[in-house]
Amino acid sequence: MARPKAAWGLEVGAAAIKAIRLTRDGDGVSVSDFKVIAHRKALSTPDVDQNEMIRLSLGQLVSQRVLEGEHLVMSVPGHAAFARFAKLPPVEPRKVPDVVKFEAVQQIPFPIEQVEWDYQTFASDDSPEIEVGIFAITRDRVQQRLSLYGELGIAPEALTLGPVAVYNAMAYDHNLAGRKGPVIYLDIGTYATDVIIADQGRCWIRTFPLGGTHFTEAIVAAFKLSYSKAEKLKHDATASKYAKQIMQAMRPVFSDLLQDLQRSIGYYQTLHRDAKLTTMVGLGSTFKIPGLRKFLGQQLQMHVLRLDEYKRIAVTGRQAATFAQNAVGMATAYGLALQGLGLARINANLVPVKTLRAELWRQKTQWFAAAAAIVVLGAAMMLYRPISDRSSLNPGGEPAVVSQVLETGGKLKRDFEQISAANKVGFAAENLRRLVDYRDVWPHLVNDVALALASTDPQPELLGSDVEKILAVEPKQRRLVQLRHLDGRYTYYPEAKSRRIAVTMEVQLSHDRPFDFLNETVGQWLRDHAERPDVPYRILDDTISWNRGHEQTITVSETGEEKAGGASRPSAPGGAGSLPSRRDRSPTAPRRRPPGPGAGPGTAPGPGGMAPTGGGTPGRREKPRGGSRRPPGPGVGGMSPIGGQSAARRPTRQSGGTGPRPVAGQASSRGEHNVLDAMGPVPNRPTLYPPNSEYFLVPITFEVELLDAPAVLPADTAAGRGQDGEEAAS
Repeated sequence: MARPKAAWGLEVGAAAIKAIRLTRDGDGVSVSDFKVIAHRKALSTPDVDQNEMIRLSLGQLVSQRVLEGEHLVMSVPGHAAFARFAKLPPVEPRKVPDVVKFEAVQQIPFPIEQVEWDYQTFASDDSPEIEVGIFAITRDRVQQRLSLYGELGIAPEALTLGPVAVYNAMAYDHNLAGRKGPVIYLDIGTYATDVIIADQGRCWIRTFPLGGTHFTEAIVAAFKLSYSKAEKLKHDATASKYAKQIMQAMRPVFSDLLQDLQRSIGYYQTLHRDAKLTTMVGLGSTFKIPGLRKFLGQQLQMHVLRLDEYKRIAVTGRQAATFAQNAVGMATAYGLALQGLGLARINANLVPVKTLRAELWRQKTQWFAAAAAIVVLGAAMMLYRPISDRSSLNPGGEPAVVSQVLETGGKLKRDFEQISAANKVGFAAENLRRLVDYRDVWPHLVNDVALALASTDPQPELLGSDVEKILAVEPKQRRLVQLRHLDGRYTYYPEAKSRRIAVTMEVQLSHDRPFDFLNETVGQWLRDHAERPDVPYRILDDTISWNRGHEQTITVSETGEEKAGGASRPSAPGGAGSLPSRRDRSPTAPRRRPPGPGAGPGTAPGPGGMAPTGGGTPGRREKPRGGSRRPPGPGVGGMSPIGGQSAARRPTRQSGGTGPRPVAGQASSRGEHNVLDAMGPVPNRPTLYPPNSEYFLVPITFEVELLDAPAVLPADTAAGRGQDGEEAAS
């Protein structure tokens, strides 16, 4: 199919509509026209009608530029679609589409019949591996956009993701195919940020939900301004006399942006361990915020640049200054126009096939009459030759040798199918065998948790049964850390082919520096023993987290009551050292968790956080892990609180209490217990904390990555296993 000589790239952004028209001249292109139309109000402004604002801006564009009959490519934001990347096994080229469809069903977090999707393969001559990028959007969302554009007579021939268009623009403009070493392109949009990592003709994309509007909202909250005034103040911070206060207000958003960047980069490096990331290029108007470039460069230890101009396109004349002013935000439109000209590295198209066919038929209507006449003439000529040649054919019918060969071939085919069906066992046996893989992981985990807590070196008095000696040890100086609950969640990351267990251990301690103490003891043990030859997993030290802000402080009053989270309850039966009920505890999972391999993309582990369960969509937030618990995958499992029942599950028995008397002639186990309590009251469990003291419940989380070869159990945990190889009940 012949490629057009000119094409428009059109991006409908949250702040403005950006359009650029490129004309092709051989392998080069030139800018023949461009237009930037700012919305009357940014789409991120509270209570604004986004569809109506888009209609007004697109109507203005259509009135100023002739788009009818032009080749037009448009984009959807990265946070409104999905981008997932995976490695395919070596297969024949003709089988790649089937393998990709199987991967798409696994990677896309929606039923495949409810999405429009496309893919692009990446391969190199020096490697047999094939990487595939899968791009998808829900049909409801794409139809809503196409209907809105159709109201104004705009019918794009292609629809692709914004970050894909940015990669296409940079691959062409910066000649990335000939560049050695990866480069990070950071496109900070209004609602979300796209991280695009390009490396020798391949790309990796992740989108997380943090953008320019979050900086603006921070200024709104700090200075009590309207959204529009805060937006203006954000870009004019350098010239403002309140520059220091403005930067102070945006500092938390700077930290969140840095944290998400570190998670994304860290996850990419787990997939490409040889990659050396040293260069970052910033795009988008948000990157103009004063101090952002310097902050990222210092924190990430990278050379951070800002895209201010392009190398292979330019505008001269009166429009040169306007184009240069908007160049930092024109990369998406640039890449879209390149795709329209056939110069893009990734040619993903999310326009439904049905819509493309309807548009093609509409454009070809004027040729139908001529085509019909040609078909009639051709049919008449084709009928003449068979009729004229029929008389020369042998009237004897089909030769016997042909019938014999066909019969023999049919018999051989039936025999082959019968033999194949008889020998096709399938995956049932293999699935049964896999049930016993990694069955030795959980005893190792329990053993490691016990050793990590023992590394605190508790005072001998705290390990004895003498209550007076225990109370004599100042609570703030106690080195004892008790395990209250241990839980493991199995997670599989298809992109990294990584099997992991997210471990949550809830501990109790009364040290005056609980987080520093845990980091210096338990955390140090986990880091020092991250990988050992006799353990079937490695501890990922960058996932160890104390989850600050989710700890619980239990205060013991003068009367022995425990107050947790503002609610008081008597210390009986557990005394001051007992735990509140789990249903009364605040969630123990961190508020922000990294996405996994996809959310794409949807999401990836990062420093100080935990990976989301499942493939996940980059930028998608999940429920805290402290809520409902579900059974983990094969080979691992959740565990009841170690060391006996929690206070919420122990039966309460008050001294000398009397209950309702049983009715005559009616047995009552409750009445019998009350009689026993009256005859021989059982005293409450002695308190282990003095009045006016406090202790803490801290959720510690970390992840372990399962290794390929199961290892031998340590001697102290192997003894606790049953004969069938499963964990013995505690």
